Amino acid sequence: MAESVLVKRYANRKLYNTETSRYITLRGIQELIEEGREVRVIDNETGEDITSVALSQILVDSERSARHVPGSVLSELISKGGDALYTALRKRVDDAQEGMDELRRSMRRAIGQREHDVSEWLNESRDDVESNVQHLVERVLGALDLPRRADIDALNANLERVAKALENLESSSSD
Repeated sequence: MAESVLVKRYANRKLYNTETSRYITLRGIQELIEEGREVRVIDNETGEDITSVALSQILVDSERSARHVPGSVLSELISKGGDALYTALRKRVDDAQEGMDELRRSMRRAIGQREHDVSEWLNESRDDVESNVQHLVERVLGALDLPRRADIDALNANLERVAKALENLESSSSD
């Protein structure tokens, strides 16, 4: 496992990446996290671990830039701590999975009702069928406001990173 990137915050509120020996922005820290890197932020004067403060600021900034985090998730996170975030994200993933299961059942019913048209489907080129199915799935997902598989996979990866970061925060605060 790669060692975490240490970022120091100075009295002038500038953040300094000790790995690259350069100043870094909150957006830069966010990019490191999105790359799967672990980041630890400390106050240079006190040595206090302020990673959670920096991550909170990143959430605020991302909210301003239209990458909205649902207010209910943020409220629950503040009132119940890290477990609330894990629970909320897991619920969203489970809801999305249920939506996908319902979509599969609906597609099977639709295909079953149109068995007499199957020969027409088979006469179409494979690319046309795949394109039509892809277009239909995208329209259904758009109408239901359900995430795609890639969204769910990205959410799961982010959830694992957040869980790991929370574990690291808990272990470093108990030391």
